[in-house]
Amino acid sequence: MPTPITRRNAIKTLSALGGTLTLSGLARTAHGATRKPLRLGMIADLHGGLAVDADKRLDTFLTAMKERSCDALVQMGDFAFPNAKHQHFPDKFNAAHEETIHVIGNHEFDFGLKRQDCYRAWGIQNSFYRRDLGDVRILVLDGNDKGSPTHKGGYPTYIGSEQVTWLKSELEQATKPLLILSHQPLAGRSAINNAMEIQQLFAKYGSKILLCLNGHSHVDSFQQVNGVPYLHINSASYYWVGGETRMLYYRDPLFTVLTIDLNAGTAEIAGVQSEWKDRSPKSLGYFNRENPPAESIVTPQIRARRILV
Repeated sequence: MPTPITRRNAIKTLSALGGTLTLSGLARTAHGATRKPLRLGMIADLHGGLAVDADKRLDTFLTAMKERSCDALVQMGDFAFPNAKHQHFPDKFNAAHEETIHVIGNHEFDFGLKRQDCYRAWGIQNSFYRRDLGDVRILVLDGNDKGSPTHKGGYPTYIGSEQVTWLKSELEQATKPLLILSHQPLAGRSAINNAMEIQQLFAKYGSKILLCLNGHSHVDSFQQVNGVPYLHINSASYYWVGGETRMLYYRDPLFTVLTIDLNAGTAEIAGVQSEWKDRSPKSLGYFNRENPPAESIVTPQIRARRILV
């Protein structure tokens, strides 16, 4: 059980075990009501079709979730190539629960694949959308828009004007506490090109936002920007080091359960600990390169975090 960090004494404090989250005013106004906790089984960056043992890792996740009584299953992007060869990945995922949430990652566009391929393969209608689960509203974002004025090549990593307009409307009209999901980070390492714009928008409506979650970075990292918390969910499969080695696999698949209890005023991430399957990034001298990520966040684990009002 992680050690809780109280909002009263440490609203800006971050630690290896967790950080403080200010649950929204919307959550606090109904604090006296009895509301069922929301439990989400979450997996990020499985990389079906790229990771050599992605099938086994998905099966392990789905088996574990059968015992967790989750209200929905969430995949945070870079799940599997949305083509016929890899259709068994979403088929298994969707069959495992009546409520599934899909976030589109950048690798879903490999081999000339498009958003429409994700719609068909996963059974979703749009790349950004809302979903109400109990007393929480989930906003799913798509960080793959083109049109960034600062794009320097590679995969697009941007939230375009159409989506920003939609997001502003959703934030303004929301009457439930909001959970924000995206594949690309909205803060921290590997953040989208217009991260500052989105962070400023979220700061304006921070009293409505519970937590922002992302995948993509393959790290375990938590931070707050203007009082809004942002959490990177680690990859289910590996960390990318590039070069001849390319991928360093985790021995065990990484995934988590997020439990939001509006009555208790808590958001809790279940921890999972693994090891490097073969060599570690440190043994390769990975952290000796220019501008490396912090060694503390490149880790074969998802840290347990308890976030209190």
